[in-house]
Amino acid sequence: MYVSTASDERPRVVMLLENFWYPQDVRVRLEADSLAAAGYDVEVIAPRAPGQPAVERVGAVRVRRVRVFRPQSDSAIGFLVEYLIALPALHLHALRTLLSGARVLHLHNPPDLLFLAGALYRLAGRSVVFDHHDLFPELVDFKTSSKWLTKAAGVAERLTYAVANQVLTTNESYAEIARRRGSKQLQQVTVVRNAPPDAWLERPLNGRTNGADPRRVHLGYLGELSSHDGVGSLIPLLQRLSERGLDAHLTIIGEGDARPGLERAVADQGLESRVTFTGWVSFEAVPKLLESVDICVDPAPSTEYNERSTMTKIAEYLSLGRPTVAYALMETRRTAGDAAVLVPPGDEAGFTDAVVALAGDPELRRRLSLRARRRCQSLSWSHSEAALIAAYRRVAPAGARPESPTREGCSLSQGDSVPRAEIKSS
Repeated sequence: MYVSTASDERPRVVMLLENFWYPQDVRVRLEADSLAAAGYDVEVIAPRAPGQPAVERVGAVRVRRVRVFRPQSDSAIGFLVEYLIALPALHLHALRTLLSGARVLHLHNPPDLLFLAGALYRLAGRSVVFDHHDLFPELVDFKTSSKWLTKAAGVAERLTYAVANQVLTTNESYAEIARRRGSKQLQQVTVVRNAPPDAWLERPLNGRTNGADPRRVHLGYLGELSSHDGVGSLIPLLQRLSERGLDAHLTIIGEGDARPGLERAVADQGLESRVTFTGWVSFEAVPKLLESVDICVDPAPSTEYNERSTMTKIAEYLSLGRPTVAYALMETRRTAGDAAVLVPPGDEAGFTDAVVALAGDPELRRRLSLRARRRCQSLSWSHSEAALIAAYRRVAPAGARPESPTREGCSLSQGDSVPRAEIKSS
């Protein structure tokens, strides 16, 4: 943790967030809290979820919320309506904070449509940080298959890079894109990985929740329920497990536009007693829920977007020592290494085999749990926080003093070779 030694003249940071709520967005919450602890005066402008106040203080962070429209499906019209409502409000708040003396504008994507606000800050001699969560052009292409929208998203991405003094990325794949597509210099790009809090690594490792019966297994999925995340394959997975003689239950933690389709599939297959939808839960409730399952899964398929994206859920699964099965996407391999069972992309039979094997092999589950906990010593938020504060010192020093990290564990470099997992992995 960083302890501020700054005077009362703290640099003001304004974060603009359009695509999710605050403090439910874990990355934004951790960054805002870390910056506040490091001596920055932080305000977050975010969408207003049902039941949330328009203005409040969450810890040391001021929060202002705006009304937004959320489309029920991934369509070009839905995107346009959503952004036409949200963007004017966010830009007005950016102007308000600029006039009241804010020093740094921190843009969270998607979408990459806040570059006008960034341009105003730059013209006023202030700093802009672009926090690159997702590949916006690839995301638009996947969700809409619209060539003109994808091309427009590419232009917006380049404009957002252009107004940024500093770019934060979730992994080295995104950092390479910032340098190549965004023409940013090496010192202008900082990798701040999505990471679980350090406290998660201190929780006791839980074993199997369903006793010693290898025919029973409780699966868990955490994250957004969207078509690009492959959640539609979860119900067929349950069916295949049943055909293999397993009594499988699935807990789905999260929300998204794919949920209605999932619920219909559950009803059509008569699986209501085997699937639990929690919806979004508080961040503090996530560890206990994940610790109640035997095996965590990530069914995200291989797409250009997914291959280059860091799946936050993988690090969260591993930090809690959960045996994990996922497809061997490029950034998933870099995150998990040999601490998860990684199946060749598209191999649904292999995915099923991995779950069946883990369900019946307590010693393998134990080894994976220990590997996961060891690997995550270098994936916890304290490491990401250090990178975040170092990047901010380049654009707006706040007199923060870092405590040296003392955690031990395997380091994770983007050039790591990835050992093969023990069940049909790559």
